[in-house]
Amino acid sequence: MYRRCFAIYFTGLSFKSFVNAYKSTYLLRHQKIKDELQQIGAGLEKMEEALHCLSEIKSELAEKEKVLAAETAKTDEALRQVSQ
Repeated sequence: MYRRCFAIYFTGLSFKSFVNAYKSTYLLRHQKIKDELQQIGAGLEKMEEALHCLSEIKSELAEKEKVLAAETAKTDEALRQVSQ
């Protein structure tokens, strides 16, 4: 069986074209990764802000629950006095 073998020769110009194509592909991918990293960073900042707001809301809720419990006790006492 006969096989043909083709010799592949690289010239300086073809190698330079290859390097330029590789460089442009690399730069595009690098920019895409940088953009994704910025988006992830922005998302993390928003999540941290939401966590901070949530902790503030939880503390406000705890205070309001204390006030509600006190008012409920007053209301129960008033209802007990009226029903007697």
